[in-house]
Amino acid sequence: MTGSLETERSTERTGKTTEKIAALDIGSNSFHLVVVEGSADGSAKVLEHAKRMVRLGESSLSEGTIPAEAFDRGIAAADELSKVARAHRPDRILAVATSAVREATNGKDFVNAVQRHSDLPITVLDGIEEGRLIYQGARQALSLSGESAVLFDVGGGSTEAILGNRHQALLCSSVKIGVLRLRQHWQRSDPPSQSDTAFMSEWVRTIMRPTIRRFKATGFDVVALTSGTAVQLARLCGEKLPSAAGVNRHRLTLQALRACEHRLSNLTAAERGNVVGLDPARVDTIVPGAVIIRSVLEMTEAREAMVCEAALREGVIADYLAQRFPAADDDPIAAGAGANQNAAQLT
Repeated sequence: MTGSLETERSTERTGKTTEKIAALDIGSNSFHLVVVEGSADGSAKVLEHAKRMVRLGESSLSEGTIPAEAFDRGIAAADELSKVARAHRPDRILAVATSAVREATNGKDFVNAVQRHSDLPITVLDGIEEGRLIYQGARQALSLSGESAVLFDVGGGSTEAILGNRHQALLCSSVKIGVLRLRQHWQRSDPPSQSDTAFMSEWVRTIMRPTIRRFKATGFDVVALTSGTAVQLARLCGEKLPSAAGVNRHRLTLQALRACEHRLSNLTAAERGNVVGLDPARVDTIVPGAVIIRSVLEMTEAREAMVCEAALREGVIADYLAQRFPAADDDPIAAGAGANQNAAQLT
């Protein structure tokens, strides 16, 4: 199934006010699972988080096909995570896939193989629907009132850029810039040379310029980030903020990010493995990730950004709850979730 994640609205008055839901995000770099108990008021209690670093897009983003080794890793990870989810006896398991699967010539084969092995149907999201759901997942943590925000989700194969308000996403763009793609195309040495990072930054600027120009013309008040890479950088050099809507948040300044990027880019991948707090699975992609985020902040002229730890999987949950309990809330994105599937696409 490709395109939008659709959920049937309940038409029966069963009196049920809670459901257990599992959401699995099959990303280009990693697979993320969250299992929650969701309520009719739109709230959700997290029961379990799980992650597997799969690198499904390791070669497919440049060569167009998921290689056999990554294909098998993906099937195994999806099967393992589906078992983790089913241990909670959820009412629904919602699985979505992003750029590595949607771009690969054998992406449909991968989806079919996962369904055969794990009885797990997967919705392959287009980039705009992915952006809408990401914003839906992160929106409440942004604590907006009358402001508007731009949110950047830096993944393995793509970056989703969304402009929205407290209610919904308004403009979405999905661009082929991600940590795996950037490393494969532009990082020629280890540690990366100044030329490597300069080329990476210029490529990001070239691809992102039309989107950010449109965002500036529309206007925004807050710059926010999400994704594993952004959270990792915030943990390395950011400042912890109070949580909001049960979501961990951080403050990341451009000055601190530049210093962190400089330090990490002068280390080899092996040396980065000794950096306290850096996930060993990210030692080879953290510098491209820092370059993307630093370039985006410079282009938006933001001195700092809020980093929140809610993204696509939380958005999938919120979207389901909004449609399952359509009268659930007065404000959460649930109110606009089903209706706002036409956020304007930027090209």
